[in-house]
Amino acid sequence: MSANNNEPDMEAIQLILNFMEKRIDKGGSYREGLTPVLSLLTECCRVHRSIRKYIKAKVLPPLRDVTNRPEVGTTVRNKLVRLMTHVDLGVKQIAAEFLFVLCKERVDNLLKYTGYGNAAGLLAARGLLAGGRGDRWYSDDEDTDTEEYLQAKPNINLITGHVEEPMPNPMDEMTEEQKEYEAMKLVNMFDRLSR
Repeated sequence: MSANNNEPDMEAIQLILNFMEKRIDKGGSYREGLTPVLSLLTECCRVHRSIRKYIKAKVLPPLRDVTNRPEVGTTVRNKLVRLMTHVDLGVKQIAAEFLFVLCKERVDNLLKYTGYGNAAGLLAARGLLAGGRGDRWYSDDEDTDTEEYLQAKPNINLITGHVEEPMPNPMDEMTEEQKEYEAMKLVNMFDRLSR
């Protein structure tokens, strides 16, 4: 415990987080250099609520800017999300598992921070593609969304995990005759398919 309050001292955990980030930045062989660190942090987060809360605050702080894809950037979150699609299956699995545990094994929380495309491998492996929770239950006391995230949430592409510019409707620029022609083409295609 730290001397000035009842909160546990997280100096050792911060050192491990710093070490993990250096290993990610170093590149090279993630299997030998990074997966043991991620395994340790994952298990610490599963067993100790205070450690999970501390690490989540450092790795997955409340979302404010959702204009960039989750894997684009220099934050620890961005780096870990990039690892979720790594070619090495072991690296991919442990990075995804670590983030999933930080999200209290809740699919909706994981998708919020990573996007569906990045999380699909983990969710498929666990049979959670339709949503839900993992095997463990966590308290809901620290789930808070920022005002910025709540405003952007309706416009976030769930696959990519960020706000995309709305696509123009091609029908808006068509004349009535063009719309009718396209509709007839569609009817003919359906007719051919049904035969």
